[in-house]
Amino acid sequence: MLRLLLEHGADPKFVHHGEKVVEGRTGEGFQHRKEATTALMAATAMGGGGEPWVEIPSSEREALILDAAKLIVDRGVDVNAANTDGRTALDAAKTLKLERVVAFLTEHGGKAGVKKGPVVVDRDKDAPLSRR
Repeated sequence: MLRLLLEHGADPKFVHHGEKVVEGRTGEGFQHRKEATTALMAATAMGGGGEPWVEIPSSEREALILDAAKLIVDRGVDVNAANTDGRTALDAAKTLKLERVVAFLTEHGGKAGVKKGPVVVDRDKDAPLSRR
């Protein structure tokens, strides 16, 4: 699907901005949260997209994520863009134990995220993306 979208002009550098209300941790009540998700982050299951339409067998998951990451990185997406929590696609790949994806991102300059860091505003100037 990603390949088809890119072939028909989808912008791989698009940043999705979302907002949601979540139950706070440690009894803090509800919190309003903003998110910024790149295509690379989404490929590594970041962004809170909910349940997949079609469940992918775990034996196929890493190869598909690696293919998506290669397509996206080859089109110039910043491998070190971080979400509003300071996490990068590399962090997500490590969490999911996707060793080949971790290796690919690291080879292309990927760095682990930080809790908070300097802010880089995306080209639509809607909301900031943290960057290490």
